[in-house]
Amino acid sequence: MTKTTRETLTERVQTELIAYLKSGRPIGQEQLVHALDKTGLQIQDLDRLLRIRFALSEPVQDYLSELHDRLRRVKTDSTVESEETRGEIRGAIDWGQTIRQRYSEHPGDTSRFVTRSATTEYQLPQNVLMKALLSIIAETARSELLEIDYQWRRDRWDDGNIQSFLRHYNRNVHLNRINADSDTRVTPKALDQARQSRQPLYYEAYDLYRLYERLLARDFDDDDAGRVLLESLSVPETATLFELAVIFELLNAFSEQAEVTLRSIERGSDAIAVMADSNWEYRIYHDNTGRLRFHEPVPENNSVQYIRQSRRALDRHRDIMDHDTRRSLYSGRPDIVIERYPMDQADGQPNHVILGEIKHTESRSTLSDGIYELMRYFEFAKPDPGHGGWDSSSYLLGRDDISLSGFIVSDGVAFEPEVSEVALQHLVYSWLGELSIDDLFVFN
Repeated sequence: MTKTTRETLTERVQTELIAYLKSGRPIGQEQLVHALDKTGLQIQDLDRLLRIRFALSEPVQDYLSELHDRLRRVKTDSTVESEETRGEIRGAIDWGQTIRQRYSEHPGDTSRFVTRSATTEYQLPQNVLMKALLSIIAETARSELLEIDYQWRRDRWDDGNIQSFLRHYNRNVHLNRINADSDTRVTPKALDQARQSRQPLYYEAYDLYRLYERLLARDFDDDDAGRVLLESLSVPETATLFELAVIFELLNAFSEQAEVTLRSIERGSDAIAVMADSNWEYRIYHDNTGRLRFHEPVPENNSVQYIRQSRRALDRHRDIMDHDTRRSLYSGRPDIVIERYPMDQADGQPNHVILGEIKHTESRSTLSDGIYELMRYFEFAKPDPGHGGWDSSSYLLGRDDISLSGFIVSDGVAFEPEVSEVALQHLVYSWLGELSIDDLFVFN
């Protein structure tokens, strides 16, 4: 069996991600963005990532390249106001009105004048939209883009051009007279007048502002919004792509079962998905330990030579680096953790935990490495004391109140695990679409 190509995995992951985001189905967007983002900022907020990519997108950059010249033709309205003064003159004297006022109301008072002064009005609806758009871009450039110290960002918008835009934005006389910022509510009238304008300063601002709205509304059916989304999501290394492809296959397979549904994910949760049927709640984690920990500290006192040597190595490292090192014999993290909770005890402890390892391989040797990693996870899996609601004093393996099982996913290795004291399944990627959630929990 031939391994799934990187191109195929890329297409599947991006297609599935867009489908989930468009449908509004609950999924851990923070975890997905963390896996697919390449800004180097450890971004876990899709809105933030989309704002960055919007500011760097080709249509925005094209608009900004023409901005300096176009701002010289900002649309304004002029109004003329008349004012009666005494003893001073402000503006041009309207002699006709001055004489009439003097003779009709103030005979003989030559200190009275009627003056006319012109005022220029900038607070037009289309100007408000244009300034709001530029404010969004300026805030993103100032607070986000200059922090991305990578060549790919500089290739799209270098530091010098960003600083030049920010100076122009802050100092331009016309922009400073328009009262609007990134939080300004843009009215339908402003949108309509900008859309109907004959000036590209306004009708292109309308197009860009609507694109920004569609991005934040997850309207990826729009071609331009979909293009910005795909630009926002880097293609990670093939191993991570395969992990994400496996997760989407599992979620799709489980969701097709009438009795299993995706549930909303609580803010701050590390789960990539939460599913439920009439009896159980399932919490699925990717590259995250969930409510477990896989960390074995070095004992302070031990007669075993290996442990003594390990402690000495850690002490020397601490002395050299002048900071303490977390002493551990083992620390790890499975590719997938699935926790199953009784529906009436979702705040308590799970009754079954599954650990999963994913290998984009058709090699039995690489599969063997993955199984060895799983066996180590089995040995050291322990409830994280930071999560209350269940006994964290003992390892999961061998407990009577929590079942522990595992699976390894390959891309086509011919292998069937031998019967052992641990419950292990081998799953092939191409079979996952036919899997039910009960198939994973076959060991109880």
